Amino acid sequence: MACVCMGRCLWTVWNYVMLYALGLWYLVKEICLPHRKPTGIEKQSGRVALVTGGGRGIGLETIQQLLDLDMTVIIAGRNVAVLEKAASELRALGVQGGSVKCLELDLSSLSSVRNCAQEFSALNLPLHLLINNAGIMFWPWELTEDGHESHWCVNYLGHFLLTHLLFRHLVASSTPERPTRVVNLTSSVHYMGSIKFDDINNKKLYSPQAAYAQSKLAQLMFTLTLDEHQRSCGSNVVVNGVHPGVVATELFQNVAWATSFPLLARTFLKTPRQGSDTVVHVALSTQVKEGGHYYENCTKTKPARAALRSEDRARLWALSCQQLQIEHFGQT
Repeated sequence: MACVCMGRCLWTVWNYVMLYALGLWYLVKEICLPHRKPTGIEKQSGRVALVTGGGRGIGLETIQQLLDLDMTVIIAGRNVAVLEKAASELRALGVQGGSVKCLELDLSSLSSVRNCAQEFSALNLPLHLLINNAGIMFWPWELTEDGHESHWCVNYLGHFLLTHLLFRHLVASSTPERPTRVVNLTSSVHYMGSIKFDDINNKKLYSPQAAYAQSKLAQLMFTLTLDEHQRSCGSNVVVNGVHPGVVATELFQNVAWATSFPLLARTFLKTPRQGSDTVVHVALSTQVKEGGHYYENCTKTKPARAALRSEDRARLWALSCQQLQIEHFGQT
């Protein structure tokens, strides 16, 4: 028992050290490098986007930018009343373009994901852009109602299922001149991640940092595999991953230094608006013409080697389809 406790303690300390070393590197990097804003952006009148978790933070700032470009934006999140209030506050701030519709989506519940996709289908709208933005970070260990570790389900598996269910809408709305797009929000933390295929729920040795890193690595691996998959099928959907930056949002509610020193966090972390800039660039820029890439600060960046291993990506794809009982991705 003592050895087990010692092992867990060392594992926790190791993940803290790795996380804060990575975080420090990115803080220095982002302070030294100028922030890049989206380029090649055109008006989006008549086009439709669905954004998950858009009631606050990066998601809400992204939605504001999409509305300013005259898009119809479907905001999907756990509390429709909160989403509608956030949309009303944007209007009160003077955002006049586009239109908003709110749908209920709890990514920790696979039945809720399916219901959300059905509700979107019932709207009889095209879908030109899917932004998988919602997420949780550094939560205590718990299983969802479907038996999946919470980071795994909310950050990754729920988005995998939603993309599968909405993919036919993306394909139908795409044209050779203007392909539809999927943007998956991942994180620089994926660099310290690994996929525990033999313990995907992290039951044996749980670390919130490792669970978060695993989910974000999985999201990026899914991004690269999905882009390959759609190209092999001739679907004409551009799929990319984005690290929005180290951003001061409510995700940091479980990060000790950020909650202990909020002024320091606000001083050195990016604002949610700045975090949304790379999302909008990858989602809408005419300069982004290919999928299968990872972006930081509006620039293509090399992902972790773990994300590029084709055998692991194929294994992850198969596991995800098995967990979600998907026979053929995108066919419903």
